[in-house]
Amino acid sequence: MNRTIMNWVLIVGLAAVIIPNVATADPCLMVYPNDGSVTYHYEPTEYYTVGVGHLLYDAAYDRSGEVLIDINTDVIAYDVYQSPALTGFEEDSANQGYFIQSLDFSLVVDGFSGSPTTYTNILLVFDLIEPTGCEPTITIDGNPVLTDAGLGLYLPIGDLVVSTPQGIAFSDILTFDFSWSGCIGIRVWAFADDNFDLAHNGGECFSAFSHDLAIPTEATTWGALKSLFNE
Repeated sequence: MNRTIMNWVLIVGLAAVIIPNVATADPCLMVYPNDGSVTYHYEPTEYYTVGVGHLLYDAAYDRSGEVLIDINTDVIAYDVYQSPALTGFEEDSANQGYFIQSLDFSLVVDGFSGSPTTYTNILLVFDLIEPTGCEPTITIDGNPVLTDAGLGLYLPIGDLVVSTPQGIAFSDILTFDFSWSGCIGIRVWAFADDNFDLAHNGGECFSAFSHDLAIPTEATTWGALKSLFNE
């Protein structure tokens, strides 16, 4: 699943987790907006949607007339529904994740897992800044983020013990006030840096993308963008 930036949007997380946890290096966690209006962009080789009248349709998971199904198991993609702000789905082969048009919202890091587990030394990562070369101002609970030559913009947020049953899985969360400005778009994701080397050595992540509504979504040069802030 290719987690690349779009012109407008935000998210992070794991692929559908409906089986017991398997130990992996530096596992990802789900990251999603907890408020506002969020659309989930999905890879059509991994998910598909069904509507009213389909055998797999479940009204409890209906978002704008559709239910998201895991293409490999033909069951509802329960992990994607973790965000209470989820309002709908969009097929997108290039960019997958939770998309939101907002600069300030509640950001959740979710340890949604098939079995109880503990994630240690979790890092929030902020990348795929748009346009290239733009330097955003980012705060988490009012605190600025850090910079590493290899990882880029990031912030350690501690550990997460996941032990609370939630349907077929377990889920516990960390919640933060996320605020950013100064650019068009940004991606946020998270992983447990088990070996404390500031490098993600695990599998793919869900991602959260955010876009500044005040800036046009058409192609914009960096010079044109800077002029918007200078006016």
